Amino acid sequence: MDTGTEIGEHLMEPSSGAGETVLPRPVEALPMPALASATRKLADKLIEHFAMGDPAALALAQAVVDPSAARRAAESPERLRVPGGVILAIRADVWARHVIPDPRNPRIGPSRRHPASNLIGTGESTRFRPLAEPVAASEKHPELVQRLANQEHLAWAAQLAREYVLDHNDWRESLRHQGVMTEVWLAATAFQHEDSTPGVSVPVTVEGSSRVTCAHDLLDLRSADVPYIRDTTKLRSHIRKLNDAITTAGDPAQVDPEVAVTVRCERLPALLLVGFEPHDGTTADFGVAVKSLVALRHVDSPKPWGEAAENEALADAVVDEIERRKLITGAKADWLRGALSPDQAKAAGFNDDPAVRAAAIVRLFAERDQSIHAAVRVAITGQSTRKNITTKLLLDVASSLVMRSVSEEDSRKRERMRKYLKSAFPGELAKDWEATFRGTKELAGAALEEVGKGEPDVATRELAARSAYPLVINGQLTGDRGTKNNDQPDRRHPGEVIDRMRSTRHGVHQLKQTLLDSAAGRRTRKVDEAGQILQNDDGRDILVTDADLRRTFPPAGEGPSPTPAPRNAAEDLGNALHDLATSIQAVEGAVKAVEAVRADDGTRAIDSLGADRADCEAWRNILQDVLFKLPVWQQRSIQRHGIITEDSYELDVDLDDDEVDEEPDDEFGDQSADGDTCPQDNVA
Repeated sequence: MDTGTEIGEHLMEPSSGAGETVLPRPVEALPMPALASATRKLADKLIEHFAMGDPAALALAQAVVDPSAARRAAESPERLRVPGGVILAIRADVWARHVIPDPRNPRIGPSRRHPASNLIGTGESTRFRPLAEPVAASEKHPELVQRLANQEHLAWAAQLAREYVLDHNDWRESLRHQGVMTEVWLAATAFQHEDSTPGVSVPVTVEGSSRVTCAHDLLDLRSADVPYIRDTTKLRSHIRKLNDAITTAGDPAQVDPEVAVTVRCERLPALLLVGFEPHDGTTADFGVAVKSLVALRHVDSPKPWGEAAENEALADAVVDEIERRKLITGAKADWLRGALSPDQAKAAGFNDDPAVRAAAIVRLFAERDQSIHAAVRVAITGQSTRKNITTKLLLDVASSLVMRSVSEEDSRKRERMRKYLKSAFPGELAKDWEATFRGTKELAGAALEEVGKGEPDVATRELAARSAYPLVINGQLTGDRGTKNNDQPDRRHPGEVIDRMRSTRHGVHQLKQTLLDSAAGRRTRKVDEAGQILQNDDGRDILVTDADLRRTFPPAGEGPSPTPAPRNAAEDLGNALHDLATSIQAVEGAVKAVEAVRADDGTRAIDSLGADRADCEAWRNILQDVLFKLPVWQQRSIQRHGIITEDSYELDVDLDDDEVDEEPDDEFGDQSADGDTCPQDNVA
């Protein structure tokens, strides 16, 4: 039975942006396996106190790292309540090479094929009948009995379980760095064979099978061999060699990485289930009690926190750790946590603008300074051991703190804001920049200078980090809302749109206006390329919408948005460039269609048949002529407008494409699909 319950986790490498795993646990020399006399004493204690059979007691005793400590624990065992009675258990470290994961891991239950299907023996996955449930031993011994056809039956079942675990619940990356962190539950189990093979007893996991499976894989050990090859003398020699390697290295940090992984996996914490006290009048036995205990963990388990609650906990842990290391003051920690009201923040010397606070939080979580980054890493991996520390995780966790400034009380709207905000901070924010307290106009001026040089840099990143908050919270930039009743051809994340905006003069002006309007308590008004507020024919200011921002700042490669009735050369040129972009995209699609044609043997037909020589020559000349012109046009644009046309940075955020938005799009205000202004909702 199975499986790991430690919380998962992941974060980014500050300089490269690559995934970074949990902080490795330092290695230390392993204790030598106990002598036979100490093992025997523990077995006798288990027999005396819990009425275990000799083979079962000896199997548990041989697996224990420190029999003397286990003997002391046996004097006052833990009492685990289950329906029908109380299970008795003792805690002890055990040798991974002397225990095995449950060969009939319940996780693979739905995929098992039983004799009733008439498939047994028809293929490798159905070579044997599935292993039956283990049952309680006779004479009320606190142990289990597992019946097998033969050793090959065990090997087959164990292999199926192993393949499933490595495909669906892989703990190896975590174990390489940390080893097993929480105890596995073990019950002594007697394997009885239907052929002439003598029976054997071995500790088998009733909880934690995935972790033991992965530990065995890292130790290059076949689990099904363990019941038949346990050899304390060989284990003692093996441990001595590992300890010699640690001693030779001197510094634990210099130990060979593979040796370190082996050392971390050789022993693991365990809860040995050694007894059962049934309630009066019940018929429950040890086997039923063990099933009940596991069911309480997996069948009737506590409801998971959910992503939002997990990120909240991680965010608090990060701020706490940075404060604990005295890298920020207590007052700043309170400001970042959202523990200060706007008035209190201002009185304490901090900015009361939630957009400024948002930028400071994002910068903190994506900080490249090693002291800060180390604190972030320790805080997150201290609560979880299977997540990579990636840019996406950092920005997701940061958005949880940012959301604490939001006053919206409707839980559904808050959840939608949280979802959109997670993807609103461009991945570019993982690069160098600083969260300052300078005013909006000063910041926008610096950003315009960078764009004018064709090099959007630190100022535009800070501007993007600040602007994301009001654009999302005011509903003027949203994430993917699904496809039902929703004309949303542009499926970019909000962060990609903002990143595109920060690379143009027009976009910088629009982000600046976003911050100015937000500080004034109003929704963002639309501006032209010079930063002037646009108005309707009746003189009312036009408010920005999601569709309008996406149309005005399209993905790189789509060209300018078309103008229905061009009135000057610039608009005529914009329409022509849009047509060019459409044609280039059509060429790209046509090339993919050509390459998709397959010959009878499955290979690409174009690779074997080719295309007409004259046609290819003509196409190449046309394309080469275009390629010569594009850099010239780009340079003219930079000289005149300071516009950079580099591709936007792609932020790796999971899309919920199947999510259906059943509610009207005006939950946060007008979200008209075509971006036209609305007399009631879209004017100030």
